[in-house]
Amino acid sequence: MHELNKQLETAFGHHVAGRVAQAEALYKMVLEAEPSHVQALSMLGMMLMDSQRIKEAETLFDRLLAIDPENPHALHNLGRLMQVRGNDQKAVVLLRRAGKIKPDLAPIHNDLAVSLHRLGQFDEALLALDRALAIDPGFAMAHDNRGVVLYDCQRFFEACDAHLKALENTDDIQKRISMLLNLAFAAYEAGDLAASGQACNAILGEDKNHADALEQLARVLYRQRRNEEALATLNRLARIQGLERKAGPEKPEATILVLGGAGASHVSTRSLFDPELFARMTLIMLSPNQADAPLGDVSWEALADADLIFNALGEVESNGGQFEAVKMLAARLAKPLLNSPDLVARTGRDQVAGLFAGIPGLKVPQVRPITRGDSSCRAFPLLIRLAGTHGGKDLSLIRTEPEFFEYMDKTPGDRFLLTEFFDSKDVNGHYKKYRFIFVDRKPYPYHLAIAEDWMVHYWRTDMKSVEWKQREEESFLTDWTAVFGPLGVAAVAQVAERMNLDYGGMDCSILPDGQVLFFEANACMLVHLDDSEPACKRQAVSRIRDAVTGMVRAAVKRDRSSKS
Repeated sequence: MHELNKQLETAFGHHVAGRVAQAEALYKMVLEAEPSHVQALSMLGMMLMDSQRIKEAETLFDRLLAIDPENPHALHNLGRLMQVRGNDQKAVVLLRRAGKIKPDLAPIHNDLAVSLHRLGQFDEALLALDRALAIDPGFAMAHDNRGVVLYDCQRFFEACDAHLKALENTDDIQKRISMLLNLAFAAYEAGDLAASGQACNAILGEDKNHADALEQLARVLYRQRRNEEALATLNRLARIQGLERKAGPEKPEATILVLGGAGASHVSTRSLFDPELFARMTLIMLSPNQADAPLGDVSWEALADADLIFNALGEVESNGGQFEAVKMLAARLAKPLLNSPDLVARTGRDQVAGLFAGIPGLKVPQVRPITRGDSSCRAFPLLIRLAGTHGGKDLSLIRTEPEFFEYMDKTPGDRFLLTEFFDSKDVNGHYKKYRFIFVDRKPYPYHLAIAEDWMVHYWRTDMKSVEWKQREEESFLTDWTAVFGPLGVAAVAQVAERMNLDYGGMDCSILPDGQVLFFEANACMLVHLDDSEPACKRQAVSRIRDAVTGMVRAAVKRDRSSKS
């Protein structure tokens, strides 16, 4: 036993010093001699977890729990592994067990809060963080996580205070950079642009090429109406990033070139292209006013690997003036182009009433663009938004003339969109937003968000914690045609056809008379997948990704056949 303890002590020394191979060898020697050695199992498991060897670590913690089912450290670490896997529901169960056994260990409550937050249980997450901070008032990560939860509760001033407390309690540079970025986001939403910009510049003082800080700083500069500085910042970021290559299979079926532009809003492609089938390159083109636009230091030869181009410029009002550059690049490379800029250009919010006019069963609110200072007549109530924004940013419901002028006073920008407002509240007082993704002009259900307020966004709702809402979303995802009925199904299908994009989508609701109330349709519809999502949501995203895969394969096959 003395010899084992000596080996364990030596292994721990290697572990702390970062000599992972030596530590692993000694831990395993101890376990060969005594397979049920709790301390060796725990230490080796933690080391493997830190090395991202998740399966091996999980096996060790399972072994440890078989020996000692009430071991709080094993439960805690296994809960953290479940978080890494994206299984937050299982993580919560494990972490709650650990917290009951070891209630005075602050990191357990902090990690529990992380999973509760991801599951949309914000109040419970805050309670867990309060417990962590009651145990350890100087726990920097708990303060920071509290700020993140408060941000999602839209309690932005409190979030700022939490991030500042986090910064007061750590000297670790990498942790400070993460906390400063969170502070920059919270301060921006709180309207403290100076503090947001200062946080970004503090990050850039440590890492001059920090992409997220540069992007956030550009947002601040735009908000301060310092447009030239903002665009210069984004061009700087584009030059730093250059041509980014995402890891793909050794022999990909095709290489996809995703084209974006400095100063533009982009289609998120993170969950669209299967990384086990396709390689991906991303290029953010420089602004047309740059002498080396659009490629900068990127060579034409580097782009020649592409088999297909995806235009990620999805927002008409915020395309960076780079639609022509996309068409030029596609023509010069002689590759298939998905989401032609000419088709995207038809999907501006103020154009869709004409694009979708006359579709039976579809009610499309009128949208009128105005510029700052426009004093023409307005019919209230109406929705107003800064042109080019999404996700409810700078969107307000205006019921009176004073509210309109108050909005204009506090919102920067020169071009706004006024939208006819229809109250789509159902008989139970709920507002619903159904999202469809269109792939190759066919509709696929993606999600349903249900809220008690007219501004419905999935992330604002409690969809992940309310059972009846989850059941209703599952019904939509399982058989959307039954939910929408013949009139609605035909209307959605016609929107997809008329929109005529390779990739896009629509947000809408259903009125009591069965008509589809149109909210928006464009290429910027976000699709993402988390392993903690229910099976029906994962299946819905899989169907969308499979449809994208089929579309890419078909386009590449046609192109190769035409050139053979």
